[in-house]
Amino acid sequence: MKKTLYLILLIVGAIIVGSLIADKAALSETMGWLAYSGGFALPANPYINLSIITITIGFTFSISIAQIIMILVALFIFYKTAPKLIQG
Repeated sequence: MKKTLYLILLIVGAIIVGSLIADKAALSETMGWLAYSGGFALPANPYINLSIITITIGFTFSISIAQIIMILVALFIFYKTAPKLIQG
């Protein structure tokens, strides 16, 4: 349980830090490649109209190169430090 929470914390932190790095790198000419991102989306066009409330459902996923690098760093940190977490 500790290892799972530790891994989730590392990955979420890596995604946030990677997003910050990508935002700052987008302003730089030499580091702009870190901000390159790809993704996919399910458009929010289908909706349910119940005359009182309208429900719209959509999904968007996008990831940048900086986020991928930071996730790999987080996984490396996890595999180097997780055994010490279990031992005490």
